[in-house]
Amino acid sequence: MRRRDVLATGGCLLAAGSAGCLESLRREDAWRELVVDPPEGVYVPSHADGMLTYGTTIADGRAISLLASRPHSFWTVAGTERSRADVRSQHDIHLMVDVRDAETGVVVPAPVTTSVRRGEPNGDADDPIDERSLWPMLSQRMGPHYGDNVSLEGDGTYTATIRIGPTSADAIGSRLDVLEEPTVVDVEFEYDATDIEALERRLIDEDEGRGEPGALEPMANHAGHHEHDHDAYLESAFDTEGATRLGSKTNDDIDYTATLVAYDDRDGTARGTAALAVTARTRHNRYPLPFASFAATVWQDDERIADGSLRETVGSRNGHQYRTPVDPSVLEEGDELSIELETPPQVARHEGYETAFLESETATLALK
Repeated sequence: MRRRDVLATGGCLLAAGSAGCLESLRREDAWRELVVDPPEGVYVPSHADGMLTYGTTIADGRAISLLASRPHSFWTVAGTERSRADVRSQHDIHLMVDVRDAETGVVVPAPVTTSVRRGEPNGDADDPIDERSLWPMLSQRMGPHYGDNVSLEGDGTYTATIRIGPTSADAIGSRLDVLEEPTVVDVEFEYDATDIEALERRLIDEDEGRGEPGALEPMANHAGHHEHDHDAYLESAFDTEGATRLGSKTNDDIDYTATLVAYDDRDGTARGTAALAVTARTRHNRYPLPFASFAATVWQDDERIADGSLRETVGSRNGHQYRTPVDPSVLEEGDELSIELETPPQVARHEGYETAFLESETATLALK
């Protein structure tokens, strides 16, 4: 056992008789403290927790899932600063919402709020027991989602009213009208505290890389997992007529792929303004990194020939991306494309991601 692990667990061993320590042992944070000095960048966390799916539905072109796990701490991000949001004794579940484009499976950046009340959707209109805006989040096993720790009022039937605003990204192509409209759905679920306590909790051993650079595998068979299946869709979209792959580069745990898109995504034909499209994904699991901003510069013989801010975009052909208009006639093979992270992904982080994607050296790749 490494010294940092001994230090992390020793406090509770010495004070095992205290109520506060026993309470912490009942909470996920006791497991978190096994990694107290994580490295900069993506690393393997101390544990892996299971998850319940309370319900799924398709509404207004969006695939929406309501899920839950044990309450746990996470880190919120404001600009380049992060703050830890701790578990409180009154928290019963970590409530999560997964939002995708129903047709393509693409992650949809949007404001998401929940209002939870007792009873069935069409039952008596009880006052909400919890109302909040969910944090955009990123976890190694689930990927992008929305969530927060929530308090309930004991076992029983609840209804969560989920409100999803228009996407905060530019919506293009066949999904334009769908994703720029808000939607509201009710999801009924049964909360049983024993179901939450019975969820799998697996400690990650040192020989599995705990606390070292790397990442856990995505959780199979859950709402967010099909983003990996969607990679094949994106690969074929990049290789269709009107799209030219310019190059790829991995830099500070971010995988960048640059593509010249000659169409505006409405029907796949080459019309409208050409654009430089850049996908930014996590290095290990290739999750999209939403709610960020990037800038791109094209250099030709050390001369700046094109630059611009990349706007977050979701489209039916190229998925989640960042793009800016570009004149393709000025681009030549061998030109250098520099991609700069201007604003880190403004998403809360689960353990293993809290030190990553906050700053990055400029990524430079040669255009093919």
